[in-house]
Amino acid sequence: MRKLIIVAVLFGVLLSLCVQSFNPEEIKQKALETSKNIKTYKFKMSVKSEVIVGNESSGAKSEMVSNATGAIDMVNKRLYMDVSTVMNQFGRTFSMKSETFVFNDTAYIKAVRPNGTIAWFKTKVQDDFWNRSDQIDQQIELLSFSKIEKLSDESVNGVDCYVLKLKPDLDRFVEYMSNSSANVPKNKSMLKNMLKDVEVKEWIARDTYYPVKTEVLTVMEMPMVISMGALKGNVSIKQTVKTIVEFYDINKPVSIELPEEAKNATELRS
Repeated sequence: MRKLIIVAVLFGVLLSLCVQSFNPEEIKQKALETSKNIKTYKFKMSVKSEVIVGNESSGAKSEMVSNATGAIDMVNKRLYMDVSTVMNQFGRTFSMKSETFVFNDTAYIKAVRPNGTIAWFKTKVQDDFWNRSDQIDQQIELLSFSKIEKLSDESVNGVDCYVLKLKPDLDRFVEYMSNSSANVPKNKSMLKNMLKDVEVKEWIARDTYYPVKTEVLTVMEMPMVISMGALKGNVSIKQTVKTIVEFYDINKPVSIELPEEAKNATELRS
């Protein structure tokens, strides 16, 4: 019995040493490889943005919280997304709700006005729409040009995950931001100067190596001349954005159908 206990202890120590020496680059490479086979998935996303004009104590502040759920079928080029957004801009609060259906090159948008009335619109999407809309591809691209550090494993929605802390190459990250969002400056030199901090964590499933969750925090700051009430002269604008995306039902069948009322949508000309 004593020998069995000693063997068990030695095995435990050996296993611990193996885990500690695990090469996180292997996780990265397997995640990059398996992601090529992902064709369908569902996701949920939250984006929290804070903009301060001036400084923390006397500046004007605006905040936005946006929550979305969606599904995507990259093979048949179909996407669905339900978005709810609450904005507080310098003391005034607004809320917005919308649903978007995209079929190939056409988007159908259901907009819910503040008074509760509903309007449908349709428009052609830009040529790079599908590249910018593939959330998993964006997270895997971010992983591809980052140095990584393995943190303690965690479970996300019942899925055992490796947790990776990413340190992206700054020039590549600026390129990534410019390509993945229409709401950032296209002048990459200016964008790089504005970017003050980047923090990224990714959760990778231990069994499939699929991405399960990503957190990205960015802090940008720029000086400007302003005249707005008590805010006058040279001030700074600081924006902090935290984005959390979770993925599930990867490579499971996705059904995205256009509602009947969307067929009478008003067409928007670009």
